[in-house]
Amino acid sequence: MIGNRGNHLHMSRGMVLPSQPRAEKGPRWSQLRRGLSLSALALALSACGEAPVEMEEMASEITTALETAPRSEAAEDRTAVDLSAGFEPALRAAVEANEGYRAALRLEEEATSRIGVAASVRRPQISGNANLGGIRETGGTQPDDTTTGVSAGLNVSQLIYDAGASTAAVNSATAEALAARAEREARGNDLALEAARAWIDVWQFEARLGLLRRRTAEMHSLIVQMERMAANGMVDRAAMDSARRQVVAITLEETRLQSQRDAARVRFERLFNRAGGDVGQPEALLSMAQAEAAAEAWQNAPGLQRTAAQMVVAQNAVTQARAAFRPTARLQAGVRSPMEDGESTDTTVGLMVEYKFGDGGRRRAEQASAEARAEAAEEQLTEAQRTLQAELAAALTQLRSIEQSMPLVAEQIRLSASEAQTSRSQITTGQSNLRQLVDAEIENYRAQDRQIAMRAERQILLITIASRTGELARRLGLSAEMAR
Repeated sequence: MIGNRGNHLHMSRGMVLPSQPRAEKGPRWSQLRRGLSLSALALALSACGEAPVEMEEMASEITTALETAPRSEAAEDRTAVDLSAGFEPALRAAVEANEGYRAALRLEEEATSRIGVAASVRRPQISGNANLGGIRETGGTQPDDTTTGVSAGLNVSQLIYDAGASTAAVNSATAEALAARAEREARGNDLALEAARAWIDVWQFEARLGLLRRRTAEMHSLIVQMERMAANGMVDRAAMDSARRQVVAITLEETRLQSQRDAARVRFERLFNRAGGDVGQPEALLSMAQAEAAAEAWQNAPGLQRTAAQMVVAQNAVTQARAAFRPTARLQAGVRSPMEDGESTDTTVGLMVEYKFGDGGRRRAEQASAEARAEAAEEQLTEAQRTLQAELAAALTQLRSIEQSMPLVAEQIRLSASEAQTSRSQITTGQSNLRQLVDAEIENYRAQDRQIAMRAERQILLITIASRTGELARRLGLSAEMAR
């Protein structure tokens, strides 16, 4: 590019210089042509860069990436979680191996790094530049003078006032980093809960299927014995048919339990990267008293911390929008070397104040948008607090109900087992009939099945409370992942 010191004319590629008298086409004209050739070469090289991808081509690349699915192969190569160390270490390993959790870790690192980006504006800014080309001086009585060469400059500036915009930007970046940390902790809690639920479901449905098969086998054996008695006229045939119908009704439940177990195994394999077989009943991670204490400290929930941090980000956006109506001031110093030998070096030092008088209403619209967003964030925080308190209160109510019911179920199991044993011993004497015996056996089975389901529900509720309050990740040691 060639600048004109007299009338600020800039010539770009494709423009032709005015004709010069033949007498002036000497060494200086050759220098100018060399400068123009270098400029044209630089522009040509810049145009030779890789062209941007068109929308259709980009869509094709995305489709190809989805069809090849490289991540599915990586998932197959994941190491299976070791279950031998116990329930708690297995949950931690499952969460740490999860791609979603690792992505949340990387996003937390990225958000933390943005704090330094925002803070850099408040530090001295140093920049340099260089110019390769020529300058033509026109006007006056002297002939036109064209200078070609290279000039360079160095500028240093320090922000001293911006109405709090840079401080708000740093605060906003800090709040976003805390929101990313809370998001990662919430993700870890959710994944740990999901993995724990899969483990507990595999255990409970396996246990309930085993119980059903044992009890139906016992009842089928009882019916075979009763059929021999019916052949001798000792048992009524109508009672036999009724007993068979009851046993068939119990057997039909096996299909439903198998379906639930298979679904739980699929979730287990996805989270632990191994088949879910006989995993056994997991040990309790926390007691009822600990769950109640965690529920009382609901303010520490990662979900609430994330929402509160997002509210702080919105509030700082309001500060930044309002600061745009104020001037900015910075100390600035610069030095620039001349393009022509023998000329002096230009040096500038001073205070630069900048204020925008009009922008078509953009700043006012941005302020209104930021204020509306801040109000929405405050409402979202209030709603999140109320929702979490309601969820915890409901979970605690269910837990207390299960705690009160479990002794009653145990007593029901004892009484129904005693009744079945009495009916079995008295059936040959006629003091009891087959219907009473089958009813007692089925009631005993139902009570045992209910006991297994209630134990599983109790553990899931305890872990759910721990997950919602963030206590689960703290117990697994996931909250300290990014502690530095």
